[in-house]
Amino acid sequence: MLWALHNRAIEAKRRDGILVDSESVRIHDAIDYDFTRQFGDPGGSLAARAAEIDRTLRCWLGRYPDGTVVSLGEGLETQSRRVDNGRMRWLSVDLPDAIDLRERFLTPTPRFRHIAASALDPVWMDAVDPTSGVFVIAQGLLMYLEPQRVGRLLINIADRFPGVEIVFDSVPRWFSRLTRLGLNQTPHYRLPPMPWGIDRDEIEPTLRRWIPHVASVAFLDYGSPRGLPRVLADMTKHIPVARHGVPSLVQVFTETPTFQAATSSKAAAKETSTAPGLEDRSPTRNPQMTSIDEASRHDDPADTNTMVDMLTMATRNNSQSNDLVKGATQVVAKRVALGMAAAFHPSRADDVEFTRMVPEKMEAFSAASAVMLRQSDVVSRRVMSFHSDEVAIAVRAGAEMIGCGDPMSLAKSQVRFARAWFDRAASNFITLGMLALTGQAATMAPIRETVFANADRLGRCHRPTGNMAALRTGPD
Repeated sequence: MLWALHNRAIEAKRRDGILVDSESVRIHDAIDYDFTRQFGDPGGSLAARAAEIDRTLRCWLGRYPDGTVVSLGEGLETQSRRVDNGRMRWLSVDLPDAIDLRERFLTPTPRFRHIAASALDPVWMDAVDPTSGVFVIAQGLLMYLEPQRVGRLLINIADRFPGVEIVFDSVPRWFSRLTRLGLNQTPHYRLPPMPWGIDRDEIEPTLRRWIPHVASVAFLDYGSPRGLPRVLADMTKHIPVARHGVPSLVQVFTETPTFQAATSSKAAAKETSTAPGLEDRSPTRNPQMTSIDEASRHDDPADTNTMVDMLTMATRNNSQSNDLVKGATQVVAKRVALGMAAAFHPSRADDVEFTRMVPEKMEAFSAASAVMLRQSDVVSRRVMSFHSDEVAIAVRAGAEMIGCGDPMSLAKSQVRFARAWFDRAASNFITLGMLALTGQAATMAPIRETVFANADRLGRCHRPTGNMAALRTGPD
């Protein structure tokens, strides 16, 4: 709350600032607190985030001037005053202590209301009038929640308010893991743990899995507004492995369902209970994760695969490969027979079949090559993620061992670290194995589909049962 306020106020005081925010300056100056000592000099990224959401909100209010904006976990954010058109309604939702502090500086009015409740408590939804449009902001909030809670919150919002637009920001996986290890922004301020980290290329597929009626997903401009951080951010956008591992500001557009809200809620509840990443796999984690064992745990559903899963996948791939060989053999035999018949009776040659052979092959292999490149990018990013995790954990382990006061404590720390390393090594081996096998299946899917389509057309074999579309979708 105070960190974001500091960012906005300092940016607003700059002569070249990108944010006009007199209210944040007023509140910042009224609080007797050494912001710079605690948080350091702000880089402006949080102010840039606020400015971009302002721009998005003004566009939305142009279409829904009497709409309702809900800001979850708002703290001392003054966005309602910056974008006010004199007609909109604004609902600030935050925990009771945060609302008490907010009301010392920002008095609620009939149009600007406050609700002292958790964003996860659906009580705030009862206070929203959806008739003139609803826009929900979750700024600087979702990364502090467990992944399954994030999914359920977004599902509940989308079901309760059909056609709602949602804006939220997220942090990448590597940054989430660092905060759980313990990341100091300054010598006096440690960032709170951020359990939900998600890479940019995972966001849209995850949202579509959680919310079936997502219309589209857009990524808004978000980053440092100037200087070397801005230059590095612009460079990162052009590096395939790194461009997905950056903070994101996301706008979600939902469709107005043609079915009733109750039906939508039941379908979403079913999706919630089965969607990967929403299962409550373990008890709630202590928010202050300090041990090496805890810090080295993965929360990626893909990392929960076992050796049995990998062997099952390998067996399935082998069976599909055998089907492919059989189908290809039959297609080749049929075409050889057609070729021999054409040689003896040119007037009866199947010219259409011969002319489609080369284009079909080129299309199938081109599609397979594209899938292979995408899968290679996924594996590269996962390996880099493993590497960054190991570096961070090794640093933490070294610091812990240095702090051991006696040989017995040092030995225990070393044993604990070694066990955690072997556990991670086994998990990483299985994860990479599953990625390789899934990539193999996804790469071969276009070729298999072409072969079996030819086989069906030529009438020599039957397409094996199974969901071919599922084979195309590896873990992007």
